[in-house]
Amino acid sequence: MSNFWYQSVACLLFLCLIIVSCSDEPDRMYDMYEGDPIVFNPDGGWCWFQDERAIIDEGKLLIGSVSSTGDITLTHYNFESAESDTLTIHYQFQQNDHAQPALIKRTDGRYLINYSGHFGEYSKWRISEEPGDPTRWGPVQQVDVGDLVTYSNLYHLQDNDRTYNFHRGIDWHPNVMVSDDDGDSWEYLGRLFIEEGERPYPRYASNGQSRIHFVTTNAHPRDFVNNIYHGYVENDRLFNSEGTEIGAIDGAETERTTDDFTMIFEGDEENIPWTSDIRIDADGHPYIAYSVTKDRIRTGEGGMDHRYRYARWDGEQWNDYEIAYAGTRLYANEDEYTGLIVLDPDDPDIVYISTDVQPESGEPLISESTGEPQYEIFKGSTSDSGENWNWEAITEHSAEDNIRPYITSDGSDRALLWLRGEYRTYTDYSLEIVGYVSR
Repeated sequence: MSNFWYQSVACLLFLCLIIVSCSDEPDRMYDMYEGDPIVFNPDGGWCWFQDERAIIDEGKLLIGSVSSTGDITLTHYNFESAESDTLTIHYQFQQNDHAQPALIKRTDGRYLINYSGHFGEYSKWRISEEPGDPTRWGPVQQVDVGDLVTYSNLYHLQDNDRTYNFHRGIDWHPNVMVSDDDGDSWEYLGRLFIEEGERPYPRYASNGQSRIHFVTTNAHPRDFVNNIYHGYVENDRLFNSEGTEIGAIDGAETERTTDDFTMIFEGDEENIPWTSDIRIDADGHPYIAYSVTKDRIRTGEGGMDHRYRYARWDGEQWNDYEIAYAGTRLYANEDEYTGLIVLDPDDPDIVYISTDVQPESGEPLISESTGEPQYEIFKGSTSDSGENWNWEAITEHSAEDNIRPYITSDGSDRALLWLRGEYRTYTDYSLEIVGYVSR
């Protein structure tokens, strides 16, 4: 009886240890920011209107970027060996971070990389030669999209086995081309909506199965008092947040505007928003992050007070909150450029921001290394679906700025990435891609 009792207690203790270890796994997964960040690529930059900028596949992290000299590059990092290498996809393509490539894994296991210039003539792509091998690539291919093209956003939907490339194309509006052969060839599908004389700025996210969500402005914040809208694509048709059908994506001619979709935030002269990120939660609901410029004066004289906002669809309505001070502009004449905010794809209660002020108070972040304000990376967490936030510094007292964070995950391996260095303009920067990984 005594041995049985001891054995039973031992078994119970062992089971408790397993339960505690498993329940503690998410905390340990996020507690990965110790020591100096990894330098994945010593020369790379990106814009934030292309995705995916980085993907994880079978223990490999792939990162697309644009070098300071205009090379389209791909960095691949091995989680097991902790080794990385960077190869050039297209030499001296365009010295401009708007040429940032997008990445996707094809259904046959090979990789597709797609890119275009800032106001480029063609959408270009390459396909890796072997499944799972990011080191060898086929020739550069290109397609005419009917107008100047910028930005690439690649998604594959399982329901119709179709690959999509959402891009800025005809009349500087959101357009989409599709491929029914895994990216070997492309054809134009249509324009999402129009805003005469303006440039909407959408961000996209897919559930991988049937829907691609988007959040968009109606114009560039420099030229317009913006609003923020949401909609989604399903079966090549457009819907608002409530599920009301707006119409089919069928050619370039359409009368749809952003006002046909669900407005999340209505801007004014003291609250000029710009889209940053969108993700999909476990219930299939979108959650978004964006910035707001509070001190518009005129180009080159404002942008010294930005805020970050977070909004989440609960199935019936959008719940929208201001969550942090975003600090000052990155440089004059792009007064709405912030360090950026990104969403955690695994947890809608987590965000990461870049700011040169304290997130809670707006006080400048004076670095002990430089004696000047520097952009630092913070992790934000909420326990009430976005109304209140706690902030944890990931970088502190840096000698250089830390901007434009990005997160990628495959559900087990994950990486928090950002750009570190000097960002003078979108065509002139000295940045390295750094970050942390966890398994």
